[in-house]
Amino acid sequence: MRPASRVLVGMALLLALPSLRAQLYVCTDARGRTITGDRPPPECADRPVRELRSDGSVRRVIEPPLTPEQKAAREAEAKRQREEAERQRAQMRRDLALLETYASETEIEETRNRALGSRQQLIDRAVQRLAEHQREKKKLDNEAEFYAKRQMPDKLKRAFEANAALMRSEQKIIDDVRADMDRVNARFDAELKRWRELVSAGAQPVQRSSPSN
Repeated sequence: MRPASRVLVGMALLLALPSLRAQLYVCTDARGRTITGDRPPPECADRPVRELRSDGSVRRVIEPPLTPEQKAAREAEAKRQREEAERQRAQMRRDLALLETYASETEIEETRNRALGSRQQLIDRAVQRLAEHQREKKKLDNEAEFYAKRQMPDKLKRAFEANAALMRSEQKIIDDVRADMDRVNARFDAELKRWRELVSAGAQPVQRSSPSN
């Protein structure tokens, strides 16, 4: 072959390379028809399109753009997964703190008793003050008997009102502290339950060395 002919053949091969490398796109439209082309068919704009290699194998699948509903659902799922991951991380931090705080069930109960004890002292003092106000009311009642058939003096009326307000205040303190004690008990019940679960699963509480004598 003469040199000029070889040059022409080489140029022809170079020109043919793009067609040899041409990609094939295949999809199935809404009517069930298989459509092929050298670019993604517009009939399948809302459907997956397969990009094929020259040997017919699938190079990749081009997914259609998400609808607003699909996009919202995907974002909601991603948010749910992030929140679940954060919840699990937070639980791990709480579990670690629990194992670092208590070396035994006895320590949990001792801490519970201290917390309840300090609150019980508040109740006891409030009960004592309430009893004093009740004794004061009895005195006011005795004094009011002198005015059974007369107009009660304003000073005595104000004394009754003040006494009633004080008793309501002390009773509220008692009720609030008792409600707080219920919350404390519930918290320690939950911590004890979780502590037992962790230890049963093989977790090791932090063992603190006792102070030397």
